[in-house]
Amino acid sequence: MIFFTRKTNLFFLFVCATSLLLVSCTDSVAPIYREPLPGLVHAGNLADLEAIFKRYNYSIPNLHQGVPPLIVQSLPDDFAELTTPETKKTSFFKILLPMVLLANERIRQERQVLLQIVAQLEKNQAIDDRQQHLLRTLKQRYKVKGDLLSGETLDILKRRVDEIPAALVLAQAANESAWGTSRFVREGNNLFGEWTFVPGTGIVPLDRPEGETYEVRRFNNLYDSILAYLRNLNTHPAYQTLRQLREKAHQQGRKPRGVELAEGLTNYSTRGEVYVSDLKKIIRTNHLQRFTSVSLRQG
Repeated sequence: MIFFTRKTNLFFLFVCATSLLLVSCTDSVAPIYREPLPGLVHAGNLADLEAIFKRYNYSIPNLHQGVPPLIVQSLPDDFAELTTPETKKTSFFKILLPMVLLANERIRQERQVLLQIVAQLEKNQAIDDRQQHLLRTLKQRYKVKGDLLSGETLDILKRRVDEIPAALVLAQAANESAWGTSRFVREGNNLFGEWTFVPGTGIVPLDRPEGETYEVRRFNNLYDSILAYLRNLNTHPAYQTLRQLREKAHQQGRKPRGVELAEGLTNYSTRGEVYVSDLKKIIRTNHLQRFTSVSLRQG
């Protein structure tokens, strides 16, 4: 892997936590949430997790009713024991979908703030200190250099502060974590194989070449892994093509699709185009585009 690199109340907590963070946090690598997380779910086995989902009337056939904002701490211990492929796939997508939507909702709010500020500047309207602080926060979080109010800086920010289609997130999570059975997701909640270069903080791969020092990152929960993945795609130069494809879709007045943005991930794996083809196959075979219009439950 290459890394250049009850219902209404829960949603209300999520929005408040995000808004407060955006106003106060200036560290681009600071955690999005601190305990307790909104809707944090601990389930030692699939039966317990399904009971929680049932309590919220959450199931794939009921997605039109909205998805409850639940954050699952870790995959259940017996998840890998699922032997029926379709059952495993359905459970995998069902567990991750709320967190993917939550992560994208955070980005969506950041983008709305950004676009509002840009609109004011384009009308030659001054922005206040609070707005400048918000802009500096986004600039640091999304690793953009240059003058704060320059057109180039704002253009780069608009390309970076944007969502990743749920279909693509779910497809990569499935591919990178071997459908939730990899050692790294089981031991470190790491869905995407992201690395760390701080010795002793991660998991040492069994096949790490001699002389290498990288480790696979550990995350407090699955949601943090998704947040880190989105930040990686939205900031690193290796995925500039993905961001350009996304921007092009916006310019054409349509939502970016997971299949087309997959074209910007040739640098994500040493397998290059073959890797991209695998992602597209996962999206199409599992009809992941159906999650495009799914939204978080707000009431």
